[in-house]
Amino acid sequence: MSKKVLLLVGVLTMAALAGAAISSYGSITGYATVEQGISLDIYGSSNDESYTLSSVHQGETVYSPKIKLKNSIDSEVNVSILFEILPDSAGDDEDLSFYIVNEGKNETLTNPISIPEDDLYFYVAHEFQPYAELGNYSFSIDVIPA
Repeated sequence: MSKKVLLLVGVLTMAALAGAAISSYGSITGYATVEQGISLDIYGSSNDESYTLSSVHQGETVYSPKIKLKNSIDSEVNVSILFEILPDSAGDDEDLSFYIVNEGKNETLTNPISIPEDDLYFYVAHEFQPYAELGNYSFSIDVIPA
């Protein structure tokens, strides 16, 4: 009788192991292409990569076109906006400084800047010093996560 019990225990153990071997009834593979959540838009322009300031004089503050930070993320996002005068420019940081102002041009914004869910509009103020070196200036405006 003990052989029958051992045989029955062995069969039950094998059946349990065979049932445990089924670890999945199938699987699905998913894919996603992640795109940037924040993008820049020079408002009203078909070129969102550059703008030109014309007729700038020493000692003058000139504003960029209106710029939109488009927020495609489902929540408020903090960013920093950084400026750099490019090496081939006529002048340097002592000749030109930048600051960010709100859409009404009545408030200076400081980093980090909070972009609400429904986008943010701003201008870049370019403040040329009275002694700014004459010539052509090139600069970059970078928006980075804060």
